[in-house]
Amino acid sequence: MTPTLAPAPPLPPPPPMDAGQPDEQVDLAEQLHVVLDARWQVLAVVAVAVALGGAYAWLATPIYRSDVLLQVEDKKSGMGALGEISGMFGDSSPAETEIEILRSRGVAGEVVDALRLDLMAEPARLPLLGRAIARRHEEDTVAGAPPGLGGYAWGGERLRVDRLGVPESLLGQQLTLVAGQPGRYDLLDPDGKLLGAGVVGAPFAAGGVTLQVAELRARAGTRFRLARLPREAAIQALQEDLRIAEKGKKTGILTVSLEGPDRDRIAAILDTLAAAYLRQNVERKSAEAGKTLRFLESQLPLLRAGLQTAEVELERYQTRKGGLDVSLATQAVVARSVEVEKASSELRLEVASLRQRFTETHPALLALRDKLRRLDGERASIEARLKTLPEAELESARRLRDVKVASELYLTLLNRAQELKVVKEGTLGNVRILDAALLPVKPVSPKPGRIVALALLLGLLGGVGLAFARRALDQGVEDPDQLERASGIPVFVSVPFSRVEADRATTSASSSRPVPLLASAEPRDLAVESLRSLRTALQFALVEAETQVVAVGGPAPGVGKSFVTANLGLLLAEAGKRVVLVDADIRRGTLHRFFGLGRGPGLADVIAGLPLEQALRGTGQPGLTVLTSGALPPNPAELLASDRLARLIAELAARFDLVLLDTPPVLAVTDAALVARHASVNLLVARSGQHPLRELLTAVRLLGRSGIRVNGFVLNGVRLDRGLGRRSAYHYQYKYE
Repeated sequence: MTPTLAPAPPLPPPPPMDAGQPDEQVDLAEQLHVVLDARWQVLAVVAVAVALGGAYAWLATPIYRSDVLLQVEDKKSGMGALGEISGMFGDSSPAETEIEILRSRGVAGEVVDALRLDLMAEPARLPLLGRAIARRHEEDTVAGAPPGLGGYAWGGERLRVDRLGVPESLLGQQLTLVAGQPGRYDLLDPDGKLLGAGVVGAPFAAGGVTLQVAELRARAGTRFRLARLPREAAIQALQEDLRIAEKGKKTGILTVSLEGPDRDRIAAILDTLAAAYLRQNVERKSAEAGKTLRFLESQLPLLRAGLQTAEVELERYQTRKGGLDVSLATQAVVARSVEVEKASSELRLEVASLRQRFTETHPALLALRDKLRRLDGERASIEARLKTLPEAELESARRLRDVKVASELYLTLLNRAQELKVVKEGTLGNVRILDAALLPVKPVSPKPGRIVALALLLGLLGGVGLAFARRALDQGVEDPDQLERASGIPVFVSVPFSRVEADRATTSASSSRPVPLLASAEPRDLAVESLRSLRTALQFALVEAETQVVAVGGPAPGVGKSFVTANLGLLLAEAGKRVVLVDADIRRGTLHRFFGLGRGPGLADVIAGLPLEQALRGTGQPGLTVLTSGALPPNPAELLASDRLARLIAELAARFDLVLLDTPPVLAVTDAALVARHASVNLLVARSGQHPLRELLTAVRLLGRSGIRVNGFVLNGVRLDRGLGRRSAYHYQYKYE
């Protein structure tokens, strides 16, 4: 006789919590668990990222960098006695100004013209792989081509073009040169039409295109791309590629760097640029001296004529008067007058020179005018003193002064003109080249080690991010505590995932042969042990139940409710109970497959009028009987809603110790509510990680609207071997050795 179990006082259910409420604390172990769960996905992303990074490092064109170092001297050139004169022609340009001069179209244009940077001539390569393969061809011969790809260059090809002229309409358009027999080629227009055939070393002219190829080494059929770029476009491209910066603050040391795939080309561009800039700097300084020299040379004839006139007048006066009679005091006044006139004339010439470069309000001009005003005042004072002299002495003093002033001024300007000629011819400018461009040895990019390391890091971050993104999008419930807090319904048991059962199910589906129940074939499996715990919990739940009828349902198909029902029935039968399994899913029930039985006759047939005895079938296990779903009816909901179902379940409850009803999915059809209303205990099977919490709560609410109370959940398919074992802590370990 089975002992009667005293009912334990029921515990109040925990208060429901909002399913969307986030935890206040971040559980690092749980985060690591998420990553380890998706470890194969993370490893796959990392592998793909590293592979792409390695491919890029192998395929990317090496970029080299070279630079030149220039010094801009912010001082006047030391030229001894000529330093004062050369200082009149402008101070040295600051580094900021020189940087802009280096970027100017004038300097860049000279480089473009000298190196023909507006001319593009390169072999046609296979997209993606062609350049990488050609770079690794180290022999001094032309590489062979794979079958069908003879038009591409694979390494060792060389084309040197001395001249390419195109009409305005073809500027920037691509022409195609096809290598022919040694020393010959064909030229095609942008549309692929033949313009004509040419010979290496001889001028070619056709269709407005002029071309002279100096060297061509390639297999017959190899294609080259030719183009003449607009000069302005080539200059702009060079300006954008140049990197110019002052080394340090106010040092006057400029670094001009350039990057590119051709080492020889970038070094040649930098050297040519530095030479053109230095030449322009010298020419600019020489031009300033030349401008002043031209002005002085224009004044020298006038001064020479004035000197000659003064000398002639002095000679006539001496002839007429017979000599000069000037006292020592008068000679001193005349000498000072000569100095004042000389200084005044020099200042006026300097004012005239500066007017060609500055406006009337420039500080230099204002300072010179102030000096002129002071000299004019002194001249007026000297004139007043001279007027006090006797008439004969005054006339002699004036004529002597005129000759001396004209002579001194003429000689001074003549000397300066000679000095400016020396300055113009020997101008050195204020810029010099400290370091010329070197031929780079190693590329600055790509760096294979850095690229692979970066790809590894990005792949790791991407894989982890994808794992968390999938976790955020996949709201399947895996934690029984979360389910209990949100629903207020206890989780009776967590059934671990059984690899043995999964393999057996696959074998059964492929061979169409029945496979013994897991509880019979593998009684020590962890899933079976957990179902034994469910059996115990169910016995306690049935103590106060009105009837011994249990309904096992699920929110959706594929949760394993038939697996739970069949194995639970077997375990209950092994415990001495007389159990009947009823497949109440008369739309697509599968309970019969667990016992190797056919679908009918079954429940649908009995409700339709078939005697119960003809539908009940044994399973080979003592105490376990099965009532299959039967023939699939056209009106399943109407059959399950009939009173005949209630009478049938009552009859089964009277004949057996326990009735287990395998119900249809709750969210799929209304059949589950029609069947579950006849049960005293309702269990809801959920598959771990498959159902969002909202879906489970919706299933509970739907049953509740029909007056059906869900007594507990069964969490099926729980993974105990994932992550850090954190999920294992949620569930009991049933295996004990």
